[in-house]
Amino acid sequence: MVRKHLRLLSRCRPLAIAAAIAVFAGPVRAGTPPGTGWIRLTNTKIDDVCACTHGFPDVCGFEDCFGILSWSGGVYDASRNRLVVWGGGHNAYYGNELYALDLDDLTMRRLNDPGLPVAPTGTAPDAIANGTQANSRHTYDGIEYVPGIDRMFLFSGSKATLGYMGSDTWMFNFGSMAWERKNISGTNPQSAPGVASAYDPNTGLIFLHDNVNLYSYNPSTNTYTLRRNKPTGYHLAATIDPVRKRFLLIGRDSSVGAGRVYSFDITPGGSYAVTTLNTTGGDALISSEYPGIDYDPDTDRIVGWNGGNTVYSLDLSTNQWTPYTFPNGPGVASQSAHGTHGRWRYAPQERAFVLVNETDQDAFILRLGSGGGTPDTSPPNASTDLRPR
Repeated sequence: MVRKHLRLLSRCRPLAIAAAIAVFAGPVRAGTPPGTGWIRLTNTKIDDVCACTHGFPDVCGFEDCFGILSWSGGVYDASRNRLVVWGGGHNAYYGNELYALDLDDLTMRRLNDPGLPVAPTGTAPDAIANGTQANSRHTYDGIEYVPGIDRMFLFSGSKATLGYMGSDTWMFNFGSMAWERKNISGTNPQSAPGVASAYDPNTGLIFLHDNVNLYSYNPSTNTYTLRRNKPTGYHLAATIDPVRKRFLLIGRDSSVGAGRVYSFDITPGGSYAVTTLNTTGGDALISSEYPGIDYDPDTDRIVGWNGGNTVYSLDLSTNQWTPYTFPNGPGVASQSAHGTHGRWRYAPQERAFVLVNETDQDAFILRLGSGGGTPDTSPPNASTDLRPR
């Protein structure tokens, strides 16, 4: 229904569409504490329900529960108001179970048990558990929630236990709690580290960049379509501005050794042209590897986090980043995940961003407030720019 209304509003001015999205988001729910700024959600550590230490020692890998987030992301399940985290891979962690931060009752749950048997040491097949489940992997930013079909999309990743990159596509069905391997029509994206994807609410497509090309994936037809050639390095994260119809890649591009903001025009029927934006005020964010980024319909901005107390808000009409600093933030960005990937997501029912940073740390929400908070005009310092370089 939201997608239908967005289409109807596509002829309106951007701010009118942004306001409509904010209305659909609804009021702050009773489940999360009120107020703006950083709010820690107590008793929400993944470690407290981790399969490795709760009955499944065979999946611990070399890093135990710490490895669940290894170069891995998450998705916001809009149907159930929760952030779902999935990862592991290589030799860090062998379990393929999912974890969910429920924002209604503020609990962290393990949604299922890991698939057994896991891949034998020294191998890295696409599937485990007699071929019925996706192998654990570093997901990077290559997973997305698809609301129309209530599934989690997955492409590629660095697999347990050997770590090679696959070109397989899977869906996880939350209704049946089962994995579904997809036999793809058309040309697949290439397998690569640092795959970045985002779901487009206007079209129902998933847009994905594989370090060389931009593709779209249509869940209805199970087809990838090549949209634009644009080689980049990795260390980038993706999001979509649904008002301006832009797919954005943001972060430290390994091919040039510097921060970049790439903007692809994903207007249906268009040329999918790409522009390298010259933004100001956000160097501390865009020069980091795999920052957390997502679109905020309340402020009509792209909001990013890469450690510390400060978040950065991008106005695409001016290409200006504005930093906002609040006390008592999560501290340094994840050392186990080597970035934030998709574990920073906007939760419409809470009108807040939600973050799972480390397995041994409580989750956080960050609420900017209706006006976006108070800008921070001071230069970044060690307490607000804590990402390792």
